[in-house]
Amino acid sequence: MSDSTDSSGDFDQATAGRTTLRYLARAMHTEHPSDEPFVLNNAERHALYRIKGATMLVSSALVVFGIWVVYLPHTLWASWFAKTHTALGDWPLISVLFAVLVLYLVLHALLLVYTGAVRLIEMTCQFPRFHDIAFTRHINQLAENSPPRGLFRLRMSPRPLLPWTLSGYLITVLLLAFACNGLVQWILRLGSERAVAPIVTISTSTLVAAIWISWATYRILQQAQLRVMAPLTIRQFTNELVEEFGREPAFRQLLPSVLQFAAVSVRPENYAHLLLREAVMSRFSIDADLEKVAKIEEFPEQLATCPDAVRHGLERLFVFTILIDGHLSSLERNRLRQLQKAGILTTSEAEVESLRKNFVRGEGLWV
Repeated sequence: MSDSTDSSGDFDQATAGRTTLRYLARAMHTEHPSDEPFVLNNAERHALYRIKGATMLVSSALVVFGIWVVYLPHTLWASWFAKTHTALGDWPLISVLFAVLVLYLVLHALLLVYTGAVRLIEMTCQFPRFHDIAFTRHINQLAENSPPRGLFRLRMSPRPLLPWTLSGYLITVLLLAFACNGLVQWILRLGSERAVAPIVTISTSTLVAAIWISWATYRILQQAQLRVMAPLTIRQFTNELVEEFGREPAFRQLLPSVLQFAAVSVRPENYAHLLLREAVMSRFSIDADLEKVAKIEEFPEQLATCPDAVRHGLERLFVFTILIDGHLSSLERNRLRQLQKAGILTTSEAEVESLRKNFVRGEGLWV
């Protein structure tokens, strides 16, 4: 018979200690903790640099190759391209058709390259497996919220990065490159007393096209990176808001108005805005059918009358919302300045821009 005291307390303490150690071990080996904004680690950062660099080289090479494929046959086999009257001056009809065919092939080759590069970025960051388990549903919902798809719908921005938006954006970039090249050729002819040599024309055309397509490639892959970072960042920020203001009626009442003022529509076409709206409405138990939204012009006044703590929380939500997609639109900038002029927003435009740049670099959105 043992004369020792009951050891169950020691057993419970040891079990708790082992549980704590296991949790700490998992936390130390977790690259992206769920209670922090998404921050690229060194391995992901280097991998993304290589993916972006390789994709820019391949896409530029494709466009340059397409230009030379159009140019060389006209030089080596000029007799193949018979003169046919068209509205494009000296260009024969067969040349126009040949150029359109090459453009079609180059466009689809670029789409294939970008699709592969985006997939590589997602695989590198284990997206959406460890980030958004409802990714397929979200993409389908974005498809329903978006206007009717069209191959030739021009887009000045790759946002939102969706399969049916890339073609329109690429066509827009190629048209801009064509217009810019026309301006460059006009300047060359204007500054030269003699006729510009064909090799100079082709060389400058390839340079202009390579610069434009490299810029477009960078923007497309940047959007892919931002899409990877959005889910965990939104989850962490929403959890913080719930802990601080989950039972604050004044805060919950103005949540839909903040989202509307930050240009988040009821049916978002942007992946980050869709996730943010869904998380806020779900975590704060706001019924979408019964939500009360203040008029745009009335919102600053309502925000000004809130208690300081509530107003600060709503300010954080507003800044977070306009930055989560990594881009400040002209409308978002105007709304930001409107709140600043009213003396409501304590965050300056310079600070907001600094937060945006850090987020785009993969350093997290710490609002």
